Amino acid sequence: MLDLSQLAKLTEELERAVLVKDFDEIQRLCLEHNDFIFSLKPEKKNSVINQKLKTFIEVHHLAIQLVQDTHRIMQNQLFQSIKARKSVSKYKGVKHAK
Repeated sequence: MLDLSQLAKLTEELERAVLVKDFDEIQRLCLEHNDFIFSLKPEKKNSVINQKLKTFIEVHHLAIQLVQDTHRIMQNQLFQSIKARKSVSKYKGVKHAK
């Protein structure tokens, strides 16, 4: 049986973390409740539960998208800094200036 109170609490906490863009909190919530998240299944006869599941899935999807976008931005910044460092080390004008 699905624990609706846990689902509502998790949805609320995850939504709050997404709104303030708290990546550590998003990852903590997903790691702590991983088994619960993967145990969620829709019920054929209960539309209220299905609506709550749909809301949670939408919030969870937003959280995943936010983390992925941030990861992509950080990778790009890392690439740019590595690229800049390599181009600076190739420039020898300052080292050999007289």
